[in-house]
Amino acid sequence: DVNVLADECLGFVIVLSGNFRAFIMSNTAKEITIFELNKNDACMMCQDCVFEKIAYNIFIQSTQECEILIIPKELFTMLKDKYPKIYDYVLKLMAMRFNALVNILEQALFTPLSVRLNEFLKAKAKNKIISLSHEEIALHLGSSREVISRIIKTMQKEGFIQQNRKEIIILKDL
Repeated sequence: DVNVLADECLGFVIVLSGNFRAFIMSNTAKEITIFELNKNDACMMCQDCVFEKIAYNIFIQSTQECEILIIPKELFTMLKDKYPKIYDYVLKLMAMRFNALVNILEQALFTPLSVRLNEFLKAKAKNKIISLSHEEIALHLGSSREVISRIIKTMQKEGFIQQNRKEIIILKDL
């Protein structure tokens, strides 16, 4: 896991293989995923690559073995200043991340957890199988394992899913 602070710039990162989740954490250690990075995705590990002195605190966690390319802040700053298309790309990337953050915030505040869980399961399903524990799902959705387990149990009783240890199988459309 990496804790990304504004004064600890890692630079510009390109994911060569693997997956990461970026999340924020409350003072009570409650987490919510704000975006994910997959192969060929790029991310600034600090806003100093583009703007100066914008403070934020996010965490990055690999969800499987990963390989990344890091372009140090100094080199990236030189490249974006020399090549305007790079700066344009970074602004688009920032707009995408901001949009994703607003969507997550909107869902967390205004969408019932059961609906968010349905959408999450559909998005994560590979051949109708989700290989995540209730705890991992709860961390993604900013909830507790107990609440997620209760909703999943209801979904199972209604015949929408079947669950095994660390595996959920979608039986019919959610």
